Amino acid sequence: MAFKLRNKGNYPYACARVRAKKSLLLTKENYPKLLMMDLNEIGRFLGETQYNVEMGELASRYDGVNLIENGTSKNLARMYNNVLSFTNGELRTMVASYLERWDIWNIKTILRGKYYGATVEDIREDLVPAGRLTEEDLNALLATDGTAEVLESIQKLDWVDIPQEAINELQTSSRLSAIEDHLDRAYYRDLIKSINPKSRPEKLLLTYVGKEIDATNLLNLLKLKREGLPAERISPYLIDGGEELTRKELDRLVAIEGFDQLLQELQKLSFYGEVKDALEKIGTTNSLNDVALAIKRLQARQAEKFSHLYPLSVLPIIDYLIRKKIEVDNIRIIARCKESGLDPDTIKRLLVI
Repeated sequence: MAFKLRNKGNYPYACARVRAKKSLLLTKENYPKLLMMDLNEIGRFLGETQYNVEMGELASRYDGVNLIENGTSKNLARMYNNVLSFTNGELRTMVASYLERWDIWNIKTILRGKYYGATVEDIREDLVPAGRLTEEDLNALLATDGTAEVLESIQKLDWVDIPQEAINELQTSSRLSAIEDHLDRAYYRDLIKSINPKSRPEKLLLTYVGKEIDATNLLNLLKLKREGLPAERISPYLIDGGEELTRKELDRLVAIEGFDQLLQELQKLSFYGEVKDALEKIGTTNSLNDVALAIKRLQARQAEKFSHLYPLSVLPIIDYLIRKKIEVDNIRIIARCKESGLDPDTIKRLLVI
């Protein structure tokens, strides 16, 4: 019996450690102060917070926005790996599977960077070694000469299998999207398999993952419909496993003629009220950025709500991972916008708080 209990995971200990980490996250009151600082002041502020290790290590090599971006990315990876290190059993399996999204992120970032001729240093700034691929693994991929060598190296990993047709599309049409979308589908398929819905918290986690898939599919559907792609070209880019946008519902929406008619049909979604204003702006802004931002805010609220329902489960841990990522994104947005000279009010509208 003791072995079985151990194998389920160390929930009380892990959740206590995560509560301590949550207490170190920036508060809502911190952001108005950051918006009034210049880049050097932001760097000094971060050096007095949980980012102090990374800011101190990198201060001799970087400054300004580069210091902030590299420091926050390294801190994100360190925090994620630290969380994984103090979990065990089935809990560790779920957390590790969730964090494998960073393997997908890193692989896609390196592929894009190599394809568009970015420097190794520019690509490295956006990498977060928080999944299976270690910093050494990522450096080995960065050392390759181009996308073909990156793909060859990736194919040697026993947990990555990119179909030949996706590689052929890259070679014939110079489009990375088929490979990227395959990686996304594989990630969510494996994540869903790692969650055993035997208890209410795990069922809620599956629900959250399903809503995350809904969000990804909604953005892809809007983008591809706006580009005027036919239904048979859109369907392969959509991911199975959605909570509300099931494959049957996606097929129905894909078959709708016209972008405006699609927007009308989206009013039937349970979360339409959360994205309504953003959807209505598409015609004016000709951009999906507001929709993506509205969805991020909705997902953050959903994760926080779930975490309070079952405080000794996987949910508070996933909530922390999400909130930590949002914090790093917010800091980086502020830094980039400050460098571009945007005013505080404009920057504030881009944050998820």
